[in-house]
Amino acid sequence: MTEETKDVANYDEMLAKLAKKATAVERPTTSSINCKSGVLTYNKEPVPDNKLDCIIIASTHSNLYYDQKWDADNPVNPVCYAYSEDGENMKPHPKADKPQAESCDKCPMNQWNSDPEGGRGKACKNARRLALIPAGTTVADLPTAEIATLQLPVTSVQNWSMYVNKLSTLYNRPPLGVITTISSKPDVKTQFKLTFNTEPNKMVGNDLIAGVFKKAEEAMTLIERVYEPNPEPSEEDKEKAAKRQARGKKY
Repeated sequence: MTEETKDVANYDEMLAKLAKKATAVERPTTSSINCKSGVLTYNKEPVPDNKLDCIIIASTHSNLYYDQKWDADNPVNPVCYAYSEDGENMKPHPKADKPQAESCDKCPMNQWNSDPEGGRGKACKNARRLALIPAGTTVADLPTAEIATLQLPVTSVQNWSMYVNKLSTLYNRPPLGVITTISSKPDVKTQFKLTFNTEPNKMVGNDLIAGVFKKAEEAMTLIERVYEPNPEPSEEDKEKAAKRQARGKKY
């Protein structure tokens, strides 16, 4: 190996390290897709016809535990959370503010009947989080394509699971290999459910697949989000909480 070749190798290594450092600071552009009350919205704007064509490039199981009741006007972060691509061996994230147990399967907050609101539910919310890019993304667009995230309602998780298995059985493809239409349909028991569909002519082209794989790696850093600790409650908030507790309420 010549001195020039060694220099090139050293520069490549230095550039790779700088690239990792830069991506740790500069996150890819991202937006959220919401499905509150069964209405799909993107950046708070309704999605036309309540149908969204996209490529689902990544997904993860997420367990989220909040020690405060959810308030849309004053949202807080979960104090304990865990992620897993396959849902196995889940345990609190190393940066979770208040880990509740060593592993999710042994956590009292992840057991049925633990929901402080009553009922058979869990205090810890088991969900799926998806990362999407627009269906019309081209090879040229892919490096800068915006990634959107979607937190599935618990009641729609089964539809997602069935869809993933359908893709494997009928098309021998994972979700990132097809163009998916996400829509919302009324449901008698749960108000609404998200549905997922594709057609034989909606396969992602081979020219795009390699770039989609790289984009999926970016997406995992977004859907496996690290949450900041919640600020300490003010004395006024503590007093209000104490009064609620005195009235016999959990929150």
